[in-house]
Order: sequence, then structure tokens, then C-alpha cells
Amino acid sequence: MDKIEEKLKSIKWEYADQDLPAIEALEERIASTGNRFGLISYSDLVEDIDFHFPNINQGSPYRIRIYEWSGLDRSIIGDCLGYISMRSYSEAQFMASALVIARLESKPSDIFFKWMVSLNIIPDLSEDSVLKFWTEQVKKAHHWYKYGKKI
Repeated sequence: MDKIEEKLKSIKWEYADQDLPAIEALEERIASTGNRFGLISYSDLVEDIDFHFPNINQGSPYRIRIYEWSGLDRSIIGDCLGYISMRSYSEAQFMASALVIARLESKPSDIFFKWMVSLNIIPDLSEDSVLKFWTEQVKKAHHWYKYGKKI
């Protein structure tokens, strides 16, 4: 286990590990997108997925409102994408959430890249560092989801 995987596995997840069926549905959408060498928006990723967390609505279904994202919605998807990236990194050394983008910006959120800096995966938030890292991750993810192999 490398240092990045150790850091990822030490994270206390607020939501993600409490609803594995939702995680699997999100992973399937990411994998399907990667298999087609594509990217998926945050809204398309979560559309029509019911989340069940014991600490939200007493476990009753919670659906992210894709046209009115709240702070809670952003926390949920951030936590879930972090968890999914932990799983993909553990299995194949890439961040699956690199395939999930903000539709208007056509790239992952700034929070994703700040998280990568906090994990010491990228040195800073300069455009060169961000783009180099992101393109590497997208290439690794596409290769993994299409061919089932690490590059």
C-alpha cells in the first residue's frame, strides 16, 4: 500500500460508506462513461439516484435536486466521489472521479483539485499542474474502464 492509498483509506467518510447500493450505481455510471472514453457531468451522474443515509431523512430516500444544488447535495456527492476514487485508486491507481465534470467548465470542480493538493498528489493548483494531473487520470480511467488494464 502506497502513501496515497494509506491517506485515502484513513479518511472517515460522512455518507458514502453508508449507502453502498448508491455508490455502486454511481460507479456503474462512471465506468460506463469511461468505457466510451467520455466524461460525465455531476448532474448526469446523480440524476434519479435515491440515496439512503441514516443521518438524512431518517434513512428515507434522498434525491439530489440537480437544478438546485444545496450545500448538503455538494457534500454528499463530494464524499461519494472521494470514496469511489479511494476504491479505484486501491484497485488500479487512478481517481475515478476525474471523469466527473462541471458541465459549464468541462472539468472537475476546484474542490477535486484542492483535495488532490491536500493528498500531496499534485504540488499546487497551477494550471499546468492541474491539467497534467487531470489528463493523466482521465487517460488511466479510460484505459481501465475500456480494457480492464492499468497503464
